Amino acid sequence: MCQWCYKHGAGNKWYLNSKNYLRETAEEVNAQQYLEMLWKNFEKVYIQKIFGISSKGVGYKLKNPLLGRLLKWYINRWLHKEKNQDPLRAEGHFGQVVPLEDAKKILEIAEPIARINCACRWMQRGIKDDCCLAFGVLTEVAAKLPRYVPEHGVKKLTIDKAQKFVEEMNKRGRVNTIWFGPIPHIGALCNCDYPQCTGIRIRRDYEILTLHKSEYVVRVDPNKCTSCRKCATRCQFGALTFPDSIGRPYIDMWKCFGCGLCATTCPEEAITLVDRETIPMLKEAY
Repeated sequence: MCQWCYKHGAGNKWYLNSKNYLRETAEEVNAQQYLEMLWKNFEKVYIQKIFGISSKGVGYKLKNPLLGRLLKWYINRWLHKEKNQDPLRAEGHFGQVVPLEDAKKILEIAEPIARINCACRWMQRGIKDDCCLAFGVLTEVAAKLPRYVPEHGVKKLTIDKAQKFVEEMNKRGRVNTIWFGPIPHIGALCNCDYPQCTGIRIRRDYEILTLHKSEYVVRVDPNKCTSCRKCATRCQFGALTFPDSIGRPYIDMWKCFGCGLCATTCPEEAITLVDRETIPMLKEAY
């Protein structure tokens, strides 16, 4: 398990610990005020200066061998801060990829649940897309901020409706991600995709730990694969290719985030998720 499971998972995955969804937990970390500041100012979080360095041309700076290493260390340090978190720097706010089955388990313990507009899709494209699920106090916070309120309003969902919703998002190729807000309170389950998802894009393109890989990786059973290629366009992390030379999908496990999108589309169940911890070389590769 990842380090957050040991710290906040009560012996299980951190996002399956019901304590992290309780209002009491939210009150302990002052989540209401934190989330109000964060969701009001999401754009500012990503344009601020670091060490007096402008975010303009950030890609070039992050790829610089010395400066890039320093910037990544500093950003990762504040993202994973567990006390006195500053919402204007998104301290204590990061996520992890979860496959569909774990997303459905989360929805059995998180309440209340409501659909809200995705902050990333609004920032990146100016589009209101109610593809994210808010939990607990975030349902109250989002209801006060017009840009995150869907046309149908912020309405609470039953567990069954929420699970059917994430199933539909999976069919559409959306990646499920679960988010601290702030540590250890869990505020949202997002269903977004690359490059709109800020968490996915920053992790994939710049290797900043805004988003951790899931607790799983995928494997292919060559005896079941019929080379239908339905999985070929589902991977958003560059981990799956379909070489003509072998006639079946090839998975680069180092790049695999364990989202399971390729597995859920396979009609032969030739692609399956396995626990990351069962593969020695990947045990710490989150």
